[in-house]
Amino acid sequence: MKKKLLGFIVLCLLVLSVAPNLTKAAESPMGLLDGKVIDTGSSYNNKKGTTTAVTDNNDSTVFSLVSERSDTSVTDTLFYTFTTPLSINSYKLYIPNYTGGTVSIFFIDNNGTTIAQSISHSVIPGDNNIYSLSSPITNVKTVVVWQYSAPSYNVAEFNLYNIEPEPTVTPTVEPTFTPEPTIEPTPTVTPAPSPTVTPSPTPEQPTGDRAILVVTMNTGLEKEFDLSMTEVNAFIAWYENKQSGSGTASYAIDKHDNNKGPFTNRKDYVIFDKILTFSVDEYSAE
Repeated sequence: MKKKLLGFIVLCLLVLSVAPNLTKAAESPMGLLDGKVIDTGSSYNNKKGTTTAVTDNNDSTVFSLVSERSDTSVTDTLFYTFTTPLSINSYKLYIPNYTGGTVSIFFIDNNGTTIAQSISHSVIPGDNNIYSLSSPITNVKTVVVWQYSAPSYNVAEFNLYNIEPEPTVTPTVEPTFTPEPTIEPTPTVTPAPSPTVTPSPTPEQPTGDRAILVVTMNTGLEKEFDLSMTEVNAFIAWYENKQSGSGTASYAIDKHDNNKGPFTNRKDYVIFDKILTFSVDEYSAE
């Protein structure tokens, strides 16, 4: 009898010791990059090596990602190409030494075009949590990571997810008895006068010599800007100086009337070695 009781106690202890680990595993979603071999290079078109340090689910292993620069000999890019295009709605980018610098996570479709919902030159949380994208992204073939601030960031974990939302449970509503209301005579309502609506002033339209600047990136993405000729000439001067070996690696272009949202100003940064070509179509605005 004592041997049977002792065996039952040992069995209960084994069940209790295993149960917490099962619960923890169920709470962690499966990453699309778990254990994958990530490519490294100066761009996603110039592979120079590989790493598994960022997909091994081990926070103690890191990959040192240097700041993006226009030097094909420098490994400043992490990228991965899926066998078939996938849908993505969440991501994790854990950088233990993150200092709040700007980071880009570009999603590229099966045609080589950068998808509009990509994270571009943005400040990210940088911790070891999973964050939802602004909206789900479909047809993702390749994902590319750059950073633009510190000399190097130690990337401990990078992963992507397509997390299914939990179903909403609708509670059962018990019917309640509603007594018949006493009908009161309807009073005559005097309609309130309609308020006078003051139309919003029409924003002042730009005038003078202007041009449509179309910048084609090496991904095939085209960026179009309506600028004054002064702004266009400043862009061309930056490009020619950078081509001669001087100047910054990126150039900020003001979006002007395309500034949608609660922002005081929005600028689009273009990277010199990501530009394939650009065109200028001049016109005069009266």
